[in-house]
Amino acid sequence: MWSNLRGSAGRLLHAASTGSLKQKASHSAVACQRINFFTSSAIRVASFEECQHEFKTSDGAKIVYYDLGKPDAEETIILVPGALGYSQSDYEPQMNGLSKDFRILAMDPRGYGKSRPPERDFPLDFMRREARDAATVVEKAGAAAGKVNVLGWSDGANVGVILAAERPDLVKRLVMWGGNSYLTQEDVDLYKAAADTSQWSPRMVEPFLKVYGADLLQKMWTDWINAMEAIRTKVPDGDICREDAKKLSCPTLLLHGDKDGFVPGFHPETYRKLITAPLQYKNFPDGKHNIHLRYADEFNEIVRKFLQEPLPK
Repeated sequence: MWSNLRGSAGRLLHAASTGSLKQKASHSAVACQRINFFTSSAIRVASFEECQHEFKTSDGAKIVYYDLGKPDAEETIILVPGALGYSQSDYEPQMNGLSKDFRILAMDPRGYGKSRPPERDFPLDFMRREARDAATVVEKAGAAAGKVNVLGWSDGANVGVILAAERPDLVKRLVMWGGNSYLTQEDVDLYKAAADTSQWSPRMVEPFLKVYGADLLQKMWTDWINAMEAIRTKVPDGDICREDAKKLSCPTLLLHGDKDGFVPGFHPETYRKLITAPLQYKNFPDGKHNIHLRYADEFNEIVRKFLQEPLPK
């Protein structure tokens, strides 16, 4: 979700929402192939709306996801956003850059983006709940079990770890960045330093305001910070997914921006120590929290290479 922290307020980097999208009754993955959704294109065979699908979870939450890219691809990518984020805000370059080689499932987590109402809540296990939602997206979309690659950023990185650990039958590989397997007081203090959304950069906050409005944005962000503090104080050792990381069996690519002001460097180092599955690590010396946006072409090529290389024996 975050691109940078400057002073007492964070600067958020998100693409603007494309506006109201209509749900289509038919499952039109074929019609959604080879579209550059976010730039003008002489060959536009379908609109983004035709790729939108939704369902209700067993507990009544609305989940919207987009099924796009190469419909006959052997493998699928599911994109899991970070805090407050949704498909188009968090993953525009990946939906464009990876869709020619993979089928893409881009989800709006419950309470974010188009997956409303109901509004977002944050129980202590909300990331574990989100991992179950992501698994349901994969199953509803009919993606082949064992052929699903998870890309997760920030909160979505932790969700990806949980998903891959709980559903090894679904997940083939995991790509993660900007995550943290547990919470420290240092983390919570960073979040509180940027608690006032009215102090966020106008250019960066605008996409959130268009989707949530000022009051709901502030409420959601405050609720998220409170949830982080609750995990820090109420869950032993502030744990999010350390045991899940130990259980990973799929090849994993961990990336990190060395100048990430939102995730201290001890968090990726902890993941490197916890993960015993085949692990590759790539750092971006000048990268901040949003390496997949700031270095989109390089990032996508690294991910593509990782996903297409032979599985380790």
